[in-house]
Amino acid sequence: MIIVRKFLLLLIFISIIVYIVLPSSSKLNNSEINSSKKECRCSENSDNLDSKNTDLLYKESSLRFTCNIDKVLRHGSKQKVVSYSLYGKDKRYYRIIQDLPKLTKQFYPDFLIRIYHDDSIDRSIICKIECEFDHVDFCDISKIQLKDSDTNLNQVHSMIWRFFPLGDSFVDVFMSRDLDSTIIQREKDSVEEWLNSDNIGHIMRDNPAHGTHILGGMWGLKVGKNHSLSNALFDTTINKNLIPKYNPNGQSSRGYDQYFLSHHVYGKINHVSTVHDSYLCQYYSNSKPFPTKREGGLFVGRVTGWANPNDEDLSEISMKDCPVACRPKDHLDWVKC
Repeated sequence: MIIVRKFLLLLIFISIIVYIVLPSSSKLNNSEINSSKKECRCSENSDNLDSKNTDLLYKESSLRFTCNIDKVLRHGSKQKVVSYSLYGKDKRYYRIIQDLPKLTKQFYPDFLIRIYHDDSIDRSIICKIECEFDHVDFCDISKIQLKDSDTNLNQVHSMIWRFFPLGDSFVDVFMSRDLDSTIIQREKDSVEEWLNSDNIGHIMRDNPAHGTHILGGMWGLKVGKNHSLSNALFDTTINKNLIPKYNPNGQSSRGYDQYFLSHHVYGKINHVSTVHDSYLCQYYSNSKPFPTKREGGLFVGRVTGWANPNDEDLSEISMKDCPVACRPKDHLDWVKC
């Protein structure tokens, strides 16, 4: 009897411990879940969307979200997005990100910024930037829910993440850019000509070294004008059979994002694109001159100023003469294009 009583007392004691501990543990987990969905509390009266509603919308609709759901919905439909990839802790890129929101607002006032990243980044920058600039969203690839795919996005080449807005139901216009290439007026003029045209795609080559079909940070697409095309391109970025081909060692080696664009994007968009090419227009079809004259040694895609503070004064650098065929017909005197 004594042994039975001791056993019963032990069971009661264990039950009490379980009763006390489990609820607090459950609360902690719920808190962590909410924290993961609403990472930044930018104000006490933050208008974050209710997580239950976003989950319901996600489950019951055919919509696609290629950033964190609450961030996508916060900006509504027909979003214009400039997209970047960020990984690692190279301080150079974190200095750039400090200035990027203001510069983008200056040149593209109606565009949002999406910065696609993984867990390798310094996360302390996320809330600082998002709370100061409402038009910036950090898109954690581990939190992107693709209900029609079980692809592990961490396996996708890091520089291909920035192409993900192609598959987002809420994106109308998308532009892919390099973090270490500053925005210049020449780029904006090129983009404006494209946006004002009926063409779906946009491709820029502005240097003799830009010898590839599409540079990873110098193209864009009017996603909303042809969702069938943009969704097909997005599906290619997350195709399990193709991922190893364009990220063979899992290290996101340089250049593979451009191989991907050459093999799977160029042939589908070149004939319906505005293609500005200042040096290689005779090598790539459907090319036309940039709409405005080059200033000094500036060119679209150049790593300048903000990325390399000690960089030379580009206004004093002379570019090579561009081929006559690549100059505007009414401005053959633009020898540098």
